Amino acid sequence: MLFKTYQKLLGASCLALYLVGCGSGGSAESPIEMIANSEGAFQIDSKADSVTIQGVKLNRGNCVVRFSQVYAQSISVQDFKDEASEYEYIKDKKRLADMQNKISQLEQKGVMMEPQTLKFGESLKGISQGCNIIEAEIQTNKGSWTFNFNR
Repeated sequence: MLFKTYQKLLGASCLALYLVGCGSGGSAESPIEMIANSEGAFQIDSKADSVTIQGVKLNRGNCVVRFSQVYAQSISVQDFKDEASEYEYIKDKKRLADMQNKISQLEQKGVMMEPQTLKFGESLKGISQGCNIIEAEIQTNKGSWTFNFNR
């Protein structure tokens, strides 16, 4: 009799743990959506009143992220490195030093890009040339979100 009670309690506990594992674990719905094409272009859209994009990692860090080819400003560490190479080529020592300082500051903070705040409905577009995006991890001020693209 005691064994059957133990079995029922054990069964109920396992069921409860299973159901908790299936839930969202208390996490909220993603404040962003992401789309990507097979040429490496991507777009992150805000579904929240305000969300700050703090990092974009494509294919577990195996793809370089660039925003400067879409926008007329550098945002990612790679954008700043590309810009520094241009200053080095034209021998603009002041701008090169400024850019190297900016890269160093971002790397010391352990971030991949300048944070970008999006309001509801706004988008951030980028590209990773030559990369077929399969997985994207987006770090925001509201948590980290992973998106998978089956190709």
